[in-house]
Amino acid sequence: MKSTIRKFTIKVLLVAALFISFSPALFSQEASTDTLSVTLDQIQVEAAHSSITIGKSPISVSYLNRSEADVTARPAATMDELTFTLPGIWISNRENAALGERMTIRGMGWRSPFGLRGVMVVMDDIPLTVADGQTIMNMVDPAMVQSIELLRGPSATYWGNSSGGVLYMRTRPPADSPRLMLRSYGGAYNTMKYEARWHDDIGGVRWNAYGSYFESDGFRDHSASELIRGGLSAGFDLSQNSSLETRIAFSGMPKAEHPGSLSAEDASENPSKAWPPFVDASAGKDFMQWMASARYLHNTSSGLLTVSAHGTLRDFNNPLLANVGYIIVDRVAGGSRVTYDFDNLPFNLQIGGELKFQRDEREQRNNVNGNPGDQLRIDQTDNVSTQALFAQTAFDVNRLIINFGLRADRMVFGVDDFIANENSSRSFFTLNPSAGINYNLNNARLFASISSSFDAPTTTEFKNRPGGGTGFNPDLLPERTIGLETGIRGVSNNSRVQYDFTLFGLNITDLIVPFIEVDGGPTLFRNEGNTRHYGLESHVRFQPVDRFSLDFMYTWTEAEFADGNVEGNQVPGVAPHRIGTMLTGYLGHHAIGTDLEWIGEYYADSANSAKNDSYFLVNGRWSFSGLHFESWRLQPFISVQNILNQRYNTSVSVNAFGGRYFEPGSNRNVRFGLRLDFF
Repeated sequence: MKSTIRKFTIKVLLVAALFISFSPALFSQEASTDTLSVTLDQIQVEAAHSSITIGKSPISVSYLNRSEADVTARPAATMDELTFTLPGIWISNRENAALGERMTIRGMGWRSPFGLRGVMVVMDDIPLTVADGQTIMNMVDPAMVQSIELLRGPSATYWGNSSGGVLYMRTRPPADSPRLMLRSYGGAYNTMKYEARWHDDIGGVRWNAYGSYFESDGFRDHSASELIRGGLSAGFDLSQNSSLETRIAFSGMPKAEHPGSLSAEDASENPSKAWPPFVDASAGKDFMQWMASARYLHNTSSGLLTVSAHGTLRDFNNPLLANVGYIIVDRVAGGSRVTYDFDNLPFNLQIGGELKFQRDEREQRNNVNGNPGDQLRIDQTDNVSTQALFAQTAFDVNRLIINFGLRADRMVFGVDDFIANENSSRSFFTLNPSAGINYNLNNARLFASISSSFDAPTTTEFKNRPGGGTGFNPDLLPERTIGLETGIRGVSNNSRVQYDFTLFGLNITDLIVPFIEVDGGPTLFRNEGNTRHYGLESHVRFQPVDRFSLDFMYTWTEAEFADGNVEGNQVPGVAPHRIGTMLTGYLGHHAIGTDLEWIGEYYADSANSAKNDSYFLVNGRWSFSGLHFESWRLQPFISVQNILNQRYNTSVSVNAFGGRYFEPGSNRNVRFGLRLDFF
């Protein structure tokens, strides 16, 4: 173990030394004013749950703020359309609404067979990641997302369990955007979407609401879906020193057919095919979910008190193959958090505590033509609770800012099995420290940090144990991660160029690995050794004139198994090389954009016996804003995906049985629609 850590540390230090050796050329471009503070320091990193700003952050953080032109011309259906130029994060559109998107941050989260694992996702202050670490992205309508923050390193100091990275999204539009927006578009595969967004200040209350309806037959057979989403928030001042903000969000998916993954031959020759057993079993998903939150802020003479609470209700039905059956889950989850930020100390200090809970009532029956049968195979209640205490502090010494953080988490998992009439439980206690520095170079900031995270098995991973049996797997342990990073971010040429370069290394122990024992059977989980991840993240934004901009992202992620039977193999589902560029121009009332994305080849299984080939995608979009009248505006738009009609697999099902790893992406397709604004 000591030898593994030593080798890992040496690699990180060698890469860091190489990086620093090239940095003087960047440092030499000093400006007469601190342009970095003007462009970045004012943006608070809400994803870190603190008052820290991007310019002074000791950690790698990316920020995306969408313009109205981008919102119009990019009616994003999935999150990958928004994040492909952000370094470190990779979201794959599986074109399968029953499974949702795959997301990894620096390779964390690669094991997830459905939904997300290992990363924290937050929308409008509501954590979409519940206590056991599961995240369901169907609550997010990407078309309504206005801004994104991304913490790319381990973040357990801020969020606790399942925070190998943090994706934080906001839906509230800027104050100067249209008061009411209506939009509709249609496209290939009988796709239709209808959207509405409204915001206003009425009687001192800041209102924001949105709603959408989406339906599509899907590119593949047996992949039709239907999705309804909406949200409402209200914020107001209770007094001169206090305010309250409340939110409620809804998502319903009456239909999501599951086409399954394919062999390499089928994916290449017949990519629209669904795996026949999934069609015969009417495999798919339907659910209904409500989420609500409230946040209270109160300024005192000594600091800021913040109290927040959130809750989730979810009803979920999931017909699968006969040897798995029909899964029914009713979930109640939520939590609360209290923090206090001190103002009158010679250093910054935040202290706080957090509680989380989750209760899943789970049944598993036989599947009868897509309906639950009368054979009750599983009848149990899963409970998860978390209690946490944390503190963060920062010292500002001239040009240098030094940060420290520490969080203690206690997690308890319990299951009541009503068929076997027995109970079982597991509990964990973790301490997660972090430390970082940020040095001001006038037009740039040099930063470095060391941080940690842990990823407890979810209730599903605990339950799906090798060899069967009831209760939770007594042998499955949480993953633990230690991360090192160093980087530079800044601006030059009067802010016409913004750049961000980061080197990172991760050491993950007690890796949780998915596998399947029988054809069509459930995905099982076990701990299998350690992995090492290291690489480079880069992003450059070039804006030579106001009407033209170019974003360029390159991410190199080397993730490999450090021991065990697959020592030296690459971690599956993680592409070592990725490039994303976005070119946007404004010609009069016309907005024209081109997206280029290249994904290098990567493995689909731990044995490294199957590869997903590299692919190159080109997308284009156009919108027209010239139909502008006194109080309203009409904007037509067109977007084209996969212009070159590339045949590719958009994702893989890691370690799938029978070599059926591949999930094909759609052919060239077009969306066209209208947006109507009222001011």
